[in-house]
Amino acid sequence: MNKPSNVTDLDWKLLKEKYKEKKLEKVVKLIEKNYPVQYLIGNVDFMGYEIFVKKGVLIPRFETEGLVEETLNLLKEEKMDDISVLDIGTGTGCIPVVLKKELPNLEITSIDINKKAIKLAKSNASNYNVKINFIHKNVFHYKPINKYSLIISNPPYVSKDEPVGPEIKYEPKNAIFAKNDGFKYYEYIIKQGKKWTTEKNIFAFEIGCNQGKYLKKYAKDIYPNAKIIVKKDLSERDRYLFIINK
Repeated sequence: MNKPSNVTDLDWKLLKEKYKEKKLEKVVKLIEKNYPVQYLIGNVDFMGYEIFVKKGVLIPRFETEGLVEETLNLLKEEKMDDISVLDIGTGTGCIPVVLKKELPNLEITSIDINKKAIKLAKSNASNYNVKINFIHKNVFHYKPINKYSLIISNPPYVSKDEPVGPEIKYEPKNAIFAKNDGFKYYEYIIKQGKKWTTEKNIFAFEIGCNQGKYLKKYAKDIYPNAKIIVKKDLSERDRYLFIINK
């Protein structure tokens, strides 16, 4: 059977290892309908860590690796490797799992509105034997019992009228799209974060490539003394927002 044109050699090898010839035919038909290959394989490589994925939970993207790398560098620079962290919209748990593996002294709480995501995130944490406090919760109803020095999030940020790839239709819409031109979660988290954070704190977000200018201004209005940085991804597009309060 020939490899579909939209599948990498490595993914095709993994699919052939996982599925026998008859099942592979069905798999190819799904791929031709833009069904995500990652769901069929069952895992993705995220910064060198094997992260389980399954239908109903957002697939980790390469851009999110950049968020984690930049955040790890920032925590080391600021000597904040022994702090409390809040991860909002954890999905597969890829962000907290890697943060905890790289900086074991972090105390991480991760929340998500999706029950399937929380279950999967717990499996990923268990697979790497890391302790993370996972909570099934809508961020708009979340009331922390302690304060955090880092809030990190890759929230839904795609505007309802923004064009997206065909494979998106198989992923959970509430993990991708956000109201208010994609700004709903950022505005809430940045504003509420004043009550949720310690005096010295960092906010780390993945953002849409056209959202940096607005979010930088929004953050500056709320945290006028903060250092606010918009960083680019490997495609040279605005992709990360950091708010640093000292």
